Amino acid sequence: MKKTAVLLALGLMATAGLSGCGKTAQAGEPEILKVGNMGTSIKAAMVVLAHEMGYYEEEGLKVEFEQINNLNDGLTAIGTGKMDVLPMGIIPTVTFAAQGGDYVVFGGTIAEGGEVVVSDEYKDKVKSLEDLEGLTIACVRPETSHMIAESLMRDQGMDVDGATKFVEVDGFQSVIEAVQKKTADAGFVNSGFGLIARKQGLTKAFAIGDVMPGAVCCRQTTSQKVIDEKRDALVKFQTANLRAYLLCLEDPETAVKKLMDFSGQDREYVEYCLYDGAMKITMDPARNKVMSFYEVMKNNGDIPEDSKWDGDKNVDITIYKEALDGLAKRLPDNETLKELEKQYQENNF
Repeated sequence: MKKTAVLLALGLMATAGLSGCGKTAQAGEPEILKVGNMGTSIKAAMVVLAHEMGYYEEEGLKVEFEQINNLNDGLTAIGTGKMDVLPMGIIPTVTFAAQGGDYVVFGGTIAEGGEVVVSDEYKDKVKSLEDLEGLTIACVRPETSHMIAESLMRDQGMDVDGATKFVEVDGFQSVIEAVQKKTADAGFVNSGFGLIARKQGLTKAFAIGDVMPGAVCCRQTTSQKVIDEKRDALVKFQTANLRAYLLCLEDPETAVKKLMDFSGQDREYVEYCLYDGAMKITMDPARNKVMSFYEVMKNNGDIPEDSKWDGDKNVDITIYKEALDGLAKRLPDNETLKELEKQYQENNF
């Protein structure tokens, strides 16, 4: 579980040809993928950016956003054939797959993502995982970072079932309020709520990436049925997403502006989501990390004893690899793509 992998690519960007790479206009109608999203959320930032930049069309693909209320609704839509891709979440995917559902992780969205926030009273007392022992900790149940932290604490022999209390609340704003009102000593927040917590006077104690680098967070989920019927479209989808990732690193101004326009959020929020470091963007399925998170859920008692989970069946690493290889052939000197290849080998074997 503690095997580390650097998820944010390093190195110089090869800029020549990026804006024009992949303009593969094809005869006939483009393939269609229906992809879930919640309103104007940019949690799946590279999917939104690829869409707004026109990269899907350049790859010969038409992506239609399907509005969903929550992740469970998204998975249900995939299970009933009404949607092809859910680019967010991991907990419902693992849960539904463990129950025997046809769900396959085939790409990444975000790694890490969670952080612990505290009030001034605890800002000098809480710096690491060990410092959480014995505290009351507010959290939202379907969230990866507190689940990983709880499992790590248990593995390290800390008391997580007695003196340490994980108190579940109904949302990340409620976590912030619990810490502010001192009904909790610390809290786990995710997504843009780290920024909101700081604006409301709380302090970031540490990030989940500090104790488990590359910790799995949102993945891209589809079904084996969709893979069988639309595999080429899924490769094009990942290719466009990788191009958006390169743009995000090479041209932050364009990336930020596009996502501001789509979401209606201000620059500070978008820059936090893309570049703060709490959330690390990654398109890699990271099978090793997904398997580790399955063990976390099992360790915490969230997986049924008759689990149907099968890492070979429920995680596909070939679609991303084909997209990565194809883009590397177009941009053979791109240092980021070379780094992503190294990460792929670390994350999936």
